[in-house]
Amino acid sequence: MTLEGLLARARLALALRRARRGAGSGWDEDYPLGEIVERALRGRGALYPRGYGSRVYGARVGGGCPPRIPVMDYYLVLAPPAFTPGRLERMAELFREPIYSDVSLESSIGGFRVRLPVATASMGSTAVASRYSLAIARGAARAGITFAIGENVATVRGYDRRLTRGHPSFIERALAYLEALEGPYGGLVVQQSVEDAYDELWNRVYSDPRLDPYIEEGLLAFEIKVGQGAKPGLGGVIRIPREQAERMRRKYHLDLEPGSAYATRYSVPATFTEDILRGMIRNMKTAYPRVRIWVKVGGMRDALDVIRVASEEGAHAVVLDGLEGGTGMAPKGALDHLGLPTLSMLAVIAEARRRGYTVDLLLAGRLYTGFHLVASMALGASGVYLGRPLVIAAAAAGARGVERYLESIAVEAQMLASALGKYSLSDLSPEDVAALDPHVAEALGVRYALKPWAPSGRGGGLAAPPERQVEPG
Repeated sequence: MTLEGLLARARLALALRRARRGAGSGWDEDYPLGEIVERALRGRGALYPRGYGSRVYGARVGGGCPPRIPVMDYYLVLAPPAFTPGRLERMAELFREPIYSDVSLESSIGGFRVRLPVATASMGSTAVASRYSLAIARGAARAGITFAIGENVATVRGYDRRLTRGHPSFIERALAYLEALEGPYGGLVVQQSVEDAYDELWNRVYSDPRLDPYIEEGLLAFEIKVGQGAKPGLGGVIRIPREQAERMRRKYHLDLEPGSAYATRYSVPATFTEDILRGMIRNMKTAYPRVRIWVKVGGMRDALDVIRVASEEGAHAVVLDGLEGGTGMAPKGALDHLGLPTLSMLAVIAEARRRGYTVDLLLAGRLYTGFHLVASMALGASGVYLGRPLVIAAAAAGARGVERYLESIAVEAQMLASALGKYSLSDLSPEDVAALDPHVAEALGVRYALKPWAPSGRGGGLAAPPERQVEPG
């Protein structure tokens, strides 16, 4: 721990003792004395976790039973059948009993061919995302999955050259990934903030001769950020040294912290209506005909409408990022209370498929296992979107750690799909999932695990859930 951190802890401990002597907590043992004291000491700085920008955070799901936020691990299980006609079909193709390694993982997501239906999250300009960006880029390329560069990277860290010491520029991130690609797999996704748009980032990328060969190969996508799970409705935010603040003052809102060597930089949230999103997708298809179009939305109540518009306008993918999504920097109130959970976004995906929307849908938000991938795809997701796990893997063992982590996801997904009698992840369906809560079962359109199961009449599998009345729109 740094000297600054030790001093902060000492000040907090002293202030807590004073508060207990002065006001006390009475018999209310759950009263948040520490939080109030920290706000008294840090003011607006207390709205953020300590160390923000240099660590990765997510919503506190709660350790109770049930947890405060309904997470997939607690509410869903996979439901393997005894009768597996799909295994018999695979056996006939192989002339032997199939095993888990016979499960096909190759897929296409958002217009890109991938070895595993996983995409790296569009991580932005925070110190923690920047520190491990090159390792994640190279590991993702070798694993044959897509790689995304998030908002404000070019504007804050530099496009061609590094504007801040020790932080790779935009082009360094892009080329670290593209030059490490092996075979026809992968794709680079570039997100643009309002402030990036002032510098015409997408135009710059589209006309960059270093990137043009990859664009010509169909390896580029532009991602519209409607919102992210950690802070839907808010813009990007990072903590920067005060000497950098002057350079950014004309584009960003800045909070200069009294007595501190740091400032907090805010990116504005883009303003959307249905017509604005439609127009944006149409304009992108005209201006950038050689790139794919992705849309990212946070845990917002009208996420299904975003999917509808994106599907109707021909976007290639929509990412749905739940409340538990990780971030390098967000207010604690947003982390814990702003947005709908990942399980809610999975219900939106399931509903979108029932309505016939065919756009690729990626689920994000505290996903990190092969189970998460299999369950998500069974309920209609085209794949999953991972951020925080890749940062942790890169911190632990660099690019090779990212590769090994993704390998573990791949093998685990193969094992689980094989147990379900499915030999391609695209064959997974709602019959492969059961819910441990009747309300979750109804929301997702799957069987409630504790309800007696009627024979399906198809040689195995769950009985189809009863049809539900769906409101139009």
